[in-house]
Amino acid sequence: MENLRIIREKRNINQQKIAVELEISQESISKYENGNAFPSKEILIKLADYLNCSVDYLLGRTDNPIVNKEKLSAEDEEIKNLIFRYNKLSNENKNKLEGCLLALEQEENKK
Repeated sequence: MENLRIIREKRNINQQKIAVELEISQESISKYENGNAFPSKEILIKLADYLNCSVDYLLGRTDNPIVNKEKLSAEDEEIKNLIFRYNKLSNENKNKLEGCLLALEQEENKK
């Protein structure tokens, strides 16, 4: 459940805060993140709801933490995927990508 640690840290939430909010021990959160214990189905669902991510993300079955509450169009899915991939880039690579996009836009405008 490495993704639990990743999303918790990305959202600037410490283990103690989650533990208090979900009424479980901080030690349990630590064990889940380190792979020394596995949460019950009920706790797994509470974690996903609290962190607003999918259970599949917490289980490592997907790299996409976004919960799909409604069916998105193929175009919306593509956009969501691009945003997710962009957010995973370092600031340096985001700047490089923005430069590439600018160059492509200028090329398109010449047509």
